[in-house]
Amino acid sequence: MRPALPILALLPLLACANPSYQGPAFTPMQESRAVSDIAAGPAPVRRSMTDEQAKQAIARVAKRLAPAGTTACRDLGRACNWRFIYDPSQELNAAATGEGDIIIQRGVAEYARNDDEMAFVIAHEMAHHAANHVQSTTQRAQIGGALAGILASVAGAYAGVQTDGLAQGAAGIGSQLAVITYSKAQEREADAIGATIMRRAGYDLAEARTMLLALARLSGQAQTSMLSTHPAGPDRIASFDAAIADMEAAGWRLGRGG
Repeated sequence: MRPALPILALLPLLACANPSYQGPAFTPMQESRAVSDIAAGPAPVRRSMTDEQAKQAIARVAKRLAPAGTTACRDLGRACNWRFIYDPSQELNAAATGEGDIIIQRGVAEYARNDDEMAFVIAHEMAHHAANHVQSTTQRAQIGGALAGILASVAGAYAGVQTDGLAQGAAGIGSQLAVITYSKAQEREADAIGATIMRRAGYDLAEARTMLLALARLSGQAQTSMLSTHPAGPDRIASFDAAIADMEAAGWRLGRGG
């Protein structure tokens, strides 16, 4: 049995329907703009934060995103029971277990310039869960052991969950999910669904794109393992731009059919 989180009174996880958002192809102009925008700025710099400051920032954003994530799940034929887990590792990474658990590493707060950028990273992982990507990945059989170990390692963290609803996990638990990789189609779907979650929670989508640019500028550097499982480059940013235009034209409706 999962302990209930104080900030969330959500339904139990149900069997899911296949999500159906497929974004349009991006144009050469969108890709060219993405290349220029990546080159136009510096790589992000880690902010100085205490562990408690990072935890409070992540809890604040996760709490605000949770209701919007629940609505997105419902639109896609699911019901989601979110659990947010803090990993004190100083890495820019986050992960979804496929069981409603979203693991957020301390580096997400330290590298993000503001709550909007942080929200994109967290909402993207919520979208992977909402779209059932972990369960449907071809590597699902291979990650069973790692997933079981992670869930066991955080099982006791909920005995004393604080009012912010963020459980304290062990350092490095997020990195254990680095074995999960997604297809380009899944990444694009998660970006679009994540942007929808962000928008419904009142965050600035322009900052989501800024975070994607920051990740692209970190490519080839050692600060984050996120890029090994969530590649960021001109094609992903161009796809994001195309998806945002498509979602705006469709009134931000999920589950429209592919």
